[in-house]
Amino acid sequence: MAVLSEVVRVAETLWEIPPSHKPGMRVPARIYATEKLMEELDEGVIEQITNVATLPGIVDYAFCMPDAHQGYGFPIGGVAAMDAEEGVISPGGIGFDINCGMRLVLTNLTHDEVRPHLKELVDDLFERVPAGVGSRGFLRISQPQFREVVEQGARWVIREGYGWEEDLERTEEGGCIVGADASKITPKAIQRGYDQIGTLGSGNHYLEIQHVKAENIYDPELAQRLGIFPDQVVIMFHCGSRGFGHQVATDYLELFLRVMEKKYSIKILDRELACAPFNSPEGQDYFAAMKGGIN
Repeated sequence: MAVLSEVVRVAETLWEIPPSHKPGMRVPARIYATEKLMEELDEGVIEQITNVATLPGIVDYAFCMPDAHQGYGFPIGGVAAMDAEEGVISPGGIGFDINCGMRLVLTNLTHDEVRPHLKELVDDLFERVPAGVGSRGFLRISQPQFREVVEQGARWVIREGYGWEEDLERTEEGGCIVGADASKITPKAIQRGYDQIGTLGSGNHYLEIQHVKAENIYDPELAQRLGIFPDQVVIMFHCGSRGFGHQVATDYLELFLRVMEKKYSIKILDRELACAPFNSPEGQDYFAAMKGGIN
């Protein structure tokens, strides 16, 4: 990696790129990585994280986590805190697949109980969980109902009988981010999303049947508190907001490109970092729309 000579090693697994690396950097960039990871780090990551360090209102550092790789505007694994009054909000920092993440679903079944039925179970999951590019969900709802989902999140799903109240207790923010506003989302985004509820998507998204092995439980006391036990069968899935979240990000990226410099005199090094002041009307509209993508 060409930039390695400019990096200061702060600790065994922490590296810093000083603001002198690039004109306009407001704060240093810091990377959490082993020496080997640093040697293999894509130079595009360095370019992106140092661009992030130029954003107005950034606080202390622009960070890269150990899994960092090149993304859109921000590197994947990039983290930045913005001052709530002086900072900006950027779709590139949040990502196009809004709320992309993983969830672990516990069962009370053991490996020995499930193993004889594994093929049948996998076939059933393939039949019941639409996956792949362009997949459509089995849950048929109207666009007005989808707007309710956007604002109410998992609470709407529970109310309609597609889950259990206990699910909300085990979901971040109780299954609903407060402040989502469907009126801040374009009809095009609604059109792309309303028939995709219950779908997995494509790319690196997955649904797996997993087996808990005793040797992989590093904290037995914590595992017990979480309801995890040896030989347990669990379900893990990875998905996001699909075409809906992508359209929300696209719509506001285009808006920010129009107003960023003309209205707010913000200049950036990469158009993929298009942004608006967090407290501006455009910034707050995106914040409310993005919360809908989370839900």
